[in-house]
Amino acid sequence: MTTVMEERTQKLLKAVVLMMAAYHFYVALTGMPEPMVVRPIHIAFVLFLGFLKYRGGKKQTTIPWYDWLFAIAGVLSAVYILFDYQRIVWRLPFFDPLTVGDWIFGIVTIALVLELTRRTVGKTLVAIVLFLIIYTLYGKYFPGLLRHPGIPAKNLLEHLFLTTNGLYGSLASLSLAEIFMFIFFGALIQEAGGSEFFTRVAVALTGNAKGGPAKAAVLGSALFGCISGSGTANVFATGSVTIPLMKRTGFDPEFAGAVEAVASSLGQLIPPVMGAAAFLIAEFSRRPYMEVAAAAVVPSILYVFAIYLAVHYQAEKAGIGVYQSDEEEPGIWETFRDYGHILIPVVVLVVLLAQRRTAYYSSTMATLCAILVSYLRPTTRMTWAKLSDAIETAIWRVITIASTLLSAGVAVAALQTTGTPYRLTAVIIQLAQGNLFGVLFLVALTVIILGMGLPVTGAFLIASVFGASALMEFGIDPFVTYMFIFMYGMLAPITPPVCLSSFAAASIAETSFIRTGIRGFILGIPAYIIPFMVAYNPTLLNLFGSGVWFGIQSFITAMLGIVALVSATEGWMKGKLNLLQRIILFVIAFGLLWPETVSDIIGLVGVALVFYSQRIKHKGAAAA
Repeated sequence: MTTVMEERTQKLLKAVVLMMAAYHFYVALTGMPEPMVVRPIHIAFVLFLGFLKYRGGKKQTTIPWYDWLFAIAGVLSAVYILFDYQRIVWRLPFFDPLTVGDWIFGIVTIALVLELTRRTVGKTLVAIVLFLIIYTLYGKYFPGLLRHPGIPAKNLLEHLFLTTNGLYGSLASLSLAEIFMFIFFGALIQEAGGSEFFTRVAVALTGNAKGGPAKAAVLGSALFGCISGSGTANVFATGSVTIPLMKRTGFDPEFAGAVEAVASSLGQLIPPVMGAAAFLIAEFSRRPYMEVAAAAVVPSILYVFAIYLAVHYQAEKAGIGVYQSDEEEPGIWETFRDYGHILIPVVVLVVLLAQRRTAYYSSTMATLCAILVSYLRPTTRMTWAKLSDAIETAIWRVITIASTLLSAGVAVAALQTTGTPYRLTAVIIQLAQGNLFGVLFLVALTVIILGMGLPVTGAFLIASVFGASALMEFGIDPFVTYMFIFMYGMLAPITPPVCLSSFAAASIAETSFIRTGIRGFILGIPAYIIPFMVAYNPTLLNLFGSGVWFGIQSFITAMLGIVALVSATEGWMKGKLNLLQRIILFVIAFGLLWPETVSDIIGLVGVALVFYSQRIKHKGAAAA
């Protein structure tokens, strides 16, 4: 009897998953109706499927009765909004009284969102949201700068449940529209053989290089990030191939896992399919998504170059040469023959975005193109089983992201009614003693700490409320501000002690989680500096916006800074560096944060001198 019930439940889940996907496609193709119609339905799907998929207790294998109750209550909350739609949209906010139904369904819906968030991403975000709700209601009992008169419970509930500022605000719209479609697009490309294609391309390109498998991991993760947008997903997609290869080549397991973890964290940054937080940047800065994707190109190149160079140095230090495989690996042309056509939807996406089409429209057209293009080759043909798997992958990821966005949206909406973020801006500036570097450091530290317990989107949202205004006070452009916060948010998966990507890579490498996490942090040190480069030199986000020559100078300066920093961190250039040389390179690297011609020339000369001294020493040792 239990088995029959479980089978029926699984069939129900699959049916509702397909219904949710069909609904989102219908909205995409017919246009967005009224926000207080389409968004509650989206949240109802999220709550219903979420409570039937994710258990509240670790040992539960079947769906308990109360999860069915929670799932149905989530649907009823949307039914309530839809049936009372006219009254809700025409009522005067904060003037008309709340009905009993408003109180019941408002409290229940917020509670359900928080409980689903606890199940999908953990307790930290829920604890933050609950604290901020209490703070919003009882602000008069808090000390000093935190004190405020307090917001009446009626006003807070109304703000969160009956307007488009809380649960049904722009964050719900993002998870309904752009985020769903981009995730589905990436899932389709992956089911069509995307991970196989990108891994084979990376292996083919690095096959004759020292430490080739490790370099393949870097390039493969970067390429896969073009359609993934998830660091941990990258680890499992490419790491299952590259990590065993790295170990067989001679790299120790900790380093192999660290390379994959750090390279995979690029998944959030690599365009055109970036992490969910990229859509928040577009929303908050009022920029087209294409501008966000274009701005990420140079930081992505710097990031890949830094990891690639570190891997090269490590291969030279360990004496690891070219990997000789027992089996003949597919060549680059053979790979493109079998899988190259799956790049067509990616090109379609980029072209449409470049034409200033909306991210929603562009991703929808690219998704339809991906389905059609997959039929060009038997190896990539989108069977019903593959399509169903892609839909399920996308839906479950969207539910996790949506629960994060909804909970963070509640926190942000509640906090903004108190005016506290503006007072905290003054505190941050005061702690930094009016110094830009100090403010950048404090905001970066805030994002990293939040990221240890929150997903990237949650950390980005909360940190934006506290830190964005402080950076803007120093004249930093809002777009640059949000990019800075985003780039630090995506580093949480490789930042100890909670470094999920490193833990995932360690499980594949069959080695110590702690040692892999520490090695990944050291390997990723340049990634913690790149956001500062962007803050001090925004030209890196728009390379030729200030003129061609200045753009070229900025790019060369940044690359030079990466060479100096990686060499100093790894203690290697043409050979082993002594302590003085490493100190000099560290100073040069930090000096190149500032885009000044004098510092650029000094940096170039300094790196050249160290390189030349290494070359002479290396030649002398070889001659001896």
